[in-house]
Amino acid sequence: MQFASCEGADTFSSMATATKRPKKRSANIAIVRRDDCTGCEACIVFCPVVCIDLMGASENPAEKYVLIDKETCIGCTLCARYCPWESIDMVVREPFEQRAELVFM
Repeated sequence: MQFASCEGADTFSSMATATKRPKKRSANIAIVRRDDCTGCEACIVFCPVVCIDLMGASENPAEKYVLIDKETCIGCTLCARYCPWESIDMVVREPFEQRAELVFM
């Protein structure tokens, strides 16, 4: 179906672009305590936005851990609820990001 031939197609196109909003950021984000994480990957299975990556040396399974992308995390808490080692904490995004800027700048 082509919208160009429909009556009002130009109006529909302008409405679609006019209502586009920036992505809303969640108030909370998940943070992994790396020393407690075993790299079991249980959290990866439950993440609805696929923001958790397995990291670590492939030769030594004891060095595996997960890393959560704070820009993609939607704060749903599923990873923290299903982590068998309780190594994922939910923190308030804004103060965490402000502290991270102080540490890394």
